[in-house]
Amino acid sequence: MIALKFGVADLAKTRFVISPLDHLMAGSARRGVHQGIGSRSERWWRDVRRHVPNRAGRFLDVVNASAIGVPDFMVADLDAVRRQLSEELDALLAVPQQAVEDDVAMFGRGAELPTPLARLRDDGIRGLREVSDGAWALFRSCLAPDWPDIRRALEADIAVRARTAARSGIGAMLDSLHPNAVWRDEGVLECTLGELEGSFELGGRGLELRPNYFVQQSIGLLAGPDRQSLLLHPIASPAAEPPARPPAADGLAAVLGPARARVLRAVAGSPCSTTELARRLGVTPPSASAHATALRGAGLIVTRREGKQVRHTLTEVGHDLLLDNPAPPAPAA
Repeated sequence: MIALKFGVADLAKTRFVISPLDHLMAGSARRGVHQGIGSRSERWWRDVRRHVPNRAGRFLDVVNASAIGVPDFMVADLDAVRRQLSEELDALLAVPQQAVEDDVAMFGRGAELPTPLARLRDDGIRGLREVSDGAWALFRSCLAPDWPDIRRALEADIAVRARTAARSGIGAMLDSLHPNAVWRDEGVLECTLGELEGSFELGGRGLELRPNYFVQQSIGLLAGPDRQSLLLHPIASPAAEPPARPPAADGLAAVLGPARARVLRAVAGSPCSTTELARRLGVTPPSASAHATALRGAGLIVTRREGKQVRHTLTEVGHDLLLDNPAPPAPAA
């Protein structure tokens, strides 16, 4: 049993966080490697696996490298409550090499260390970039169509628990998260996670509560003196089936037109110059420039000068528009 000790400041700073990266990892965690995989995750994976891009392989290897879980640095530690996947992946790319090596060492040494984690340790920033690129590719191809519905389910769950906290106190709300998380009146949350034992002072930082649509049979805990402590827990609202996948029609193309929808998605891949944008689209630079100008006028991209070149990047509005209007999945090969 792990005991999380709350002070007055910890109760005030405890908050709910919605994490796309958590869901990407939980949804792609495979039965036979990880315990407690729920039926929602199984059904979702059967539905999307034919759309999994090859680029996602490195990310999937790391997620399923060990039954212990994933290295701590894979779990984003950010201030934002409603997070964008791009923010979480930027945080992943900024992880120092020493932190990567320290976290990977917790999974074993020498021949005991799973190969995907040994490669990640040895490849440095290149390995992190391949994992990040794989996560982004997997999200866009597989999770993005379902994410608006999943996000609404998470928001509804948070609203119910917030009402419980307002009506009966934060201790009662914490006690309702899962049978394996029990609140004690002395200000301690006792979390049962197999045979793990320990006790942590939250240190005035509070606790991040991360509801997860794919987690059904267990809780997850990451706690320690050097980072924000967090608790992964199921949502309370029952759902027999995963959210229905949207029709194959391209909603973004219906709003912007097919050409400018392609331009916006090309910019989403990574910031680029007008010449690079034209190359990605297979059009002339003047044509790419005209489309970029129109998207900039609509507030969907922003253009900044870097030396003799300009670089186009998505705005937050453009990012959200892409999340709510994912590209239709390509036909299975």
